[in-house]
Amino acid sequence: QRLLLLLALAGSLVLHASAEYDDDEDDEYEQHGANDEDDDEGSCPAGPAGAECRGEVDYGSTTPHPARRHEWKAFEGCAIPAGNDIGGPEYVTIEQAKQKCAADEACAGFTFEGSDPQGPLSGGPIWVNLKTVFDCVDAEWIGYRKLEPQRIAAPAPPPPPPPKPKDKHAIALESGRGRGIALCLTGQVRMLGTTHLTMEQYLLGVLKPDVFLYGPKEPGQEDGPTGAYGLKNYVVEARWEHEDIRTQLYQETRSAGRVIDLEYLEVQGNWFGNQCLDPPLRDNRPGSAICLYYNQKKCLDMIREHEEVRADPYEFVAISRFDFRWLSPHPPMDMLRDVDAVWIPSGSDWEGGINDRHALMPRKHADVYLGAWKMVTEGEAKDVMLDTLGSMKVNGYPGPNTECFLKARLAYHNINIERFANVAYLTCTQRVKSRWTQCYGTATNDAPGWLYKEEMEHATRIAKCVRSSWTAKKFEDCKEDISHLYRGFR
Repeated sequence: QRLLLLLALAGSLVLHASAEYDDDEDDEYEQHGANDEDDDEGSCPAGPAGAECRGEVDYGSTTPHPARRHEWKAFEGCAIPAGNDIGGPEYVTIEQAKQKCAADEACAGFTFEGSDPQGPLSGGPIWVNLKTVFDCVDAEWIGYRKLEPQRIAAPAPPPPPPPKPKDKHAIALESGRGRGIALCLTGQVRMLGTTHLTMEQYLLGVLKPDVFLYGPKEPGQEDGPTGAYGLKNYVVEARWEHEDIRTQLYQETRSAGRVIDLEYLEVQGNWFGNQCLDPPLRDNRPGSAICLYYNQKKCLDMIREHEEVRADPYEFVAISRFDFRWLSPHPPMDMLRDVDAVWIPSGSDWEGGINDRHALMPRKHADVYLGAWKMVTEGEAKDVMLDTLGSMKVNGYPGPNTECFLKARLAYHNINIERFANVAYLTCTQRVKSRWTQCYGTATNDAPGWLYKEEMEHATRIAKCVRSSWTAKKFEDCKEDISHLYRGFR
C-alpha cells in the first residue's frame, strides 16, 4: 500500500509539471505572434498602394509614363509655310503650344505671327499653328522647332589642334614691319582731268606710293578708263569691271533677306545709301555708300594679291579719291610714321562721325578701315554701330552716315585716330559731278568748283599756312578746329 501511494504521488507531480510547461509555451507563442502581426502592419500599406513597397510590380499596367521633356529652338523672322497643319489654328499661350506639340509625336513645331519669341507682352494667348514639318520662309513671324531630348551625354570634345604656325606675312603685319606705301584711289575717274596735276605733285610726289586703281567700266566700254596722266608712273595695278554690286551684296550676305531687307533697312542714314545699285534697294536710299564699300574691298584685294607676289607686306596703306584737289603737300612720312594710328585730315566729321575722304595708316589697320563690305555682308554692321555709337544714334533720326560707320569700325577694333590739318577738298565740274550733291563755285561746264564750301575754305586757309612744305611747328600751328560746322544734319 505504501508503494502504491508513492507511485501515485510521483505521477501527480509529473502531470503538474507538464501542464505548467504547456502554459508557458502558449503564453510565449501568443506574445511573439502578436508582436509579429504588429510589425507586418507597420511596414507596408495593404492593397494596391503597398504593391511597390512589397515588391509586387504590375508589368501589365497600361498607365502612361510622363511625356518626355523636349527642347525648343525659336527662329525670329521665320514663318513655317502653309500646309502640313495639325488641325486648325489654336488660341493658346506659348507654353500651352509647347505642351500640345510635345504630346503629339507627329508635331515638328509651331508658328505664330509676331516679332517676339515670348509672344504677347501680357503673356496671354495667341493664334498658333501646329505643324508636322518644319521649314522657314522670311516673314514677320516666329517659328518654334521641337528638338528631341538628349538621352546620352555627348562625348567630350577632342582636344584642340595645336595652333598653326603663322606665316611671315601675318607676323610682319602684326609687328608693323613692311616696305613701302600702297595707295588706293577710288571714286569718279573722270575727275583726274581736273585733279591729276596737284595729285602728282602734292600726294604722289610726297608719299611715292604703289598706286592701285579700281572702278566701274562705263556702259559699252571694254577697256576701262583711259588717260591716267602722270599716275601711270606709280600704278601697280588698275582693275575696271562691269559691276553688279546688288547681286554680289545678296550673294555674299548671310541670311540676306533678313539682314538686308529687315535689319539694315530699318536703320536710317546714308551709311546704307544704295541709289548707285541697279536697281536700288526697296527704300531707294540716296547715296552710294554700298558701292564705296565694294570699291574699297576690291582695292584691298588687289593689295593683298600684290603682297603675295612680292612676298612682303606694305608698311603703310593710304586711301584717297580721284576728285580730291590738293592745294599743298601731304604731310611727310617722317612726321607720321612713329604713331600707331590712322591719320585722317581735319574737317568733314559730319554728324559726329569721322572724315572718310582720305586716310593714311599702318598696314595692319587697313583690313578694318577698308573692311566695311566684309562687316556688312557678315551681318555685323548694325551690332557694331550699336556697340560704339549707341541706340539713340543708330535707331533715331537721321541715323548714321558713312562717317559714323567708319568711326564705329575703328572704335570697335580699338584703333587710334590722329588728325593732321587738311590741305585738300572735293572738287567737281558742272559736267562731272555727284548725282547727290550740287557743284558750286563754277560758271562753266568744265571749270572746277567745290562740293562743300566750308571744306574748300578750310583747306585754302591751311594751305596758306603750310605753303610749300611742312615743319613740326607748322604741323601744330596750322591746325584749325571747325568741328562746330558739322554738328547739324547734312
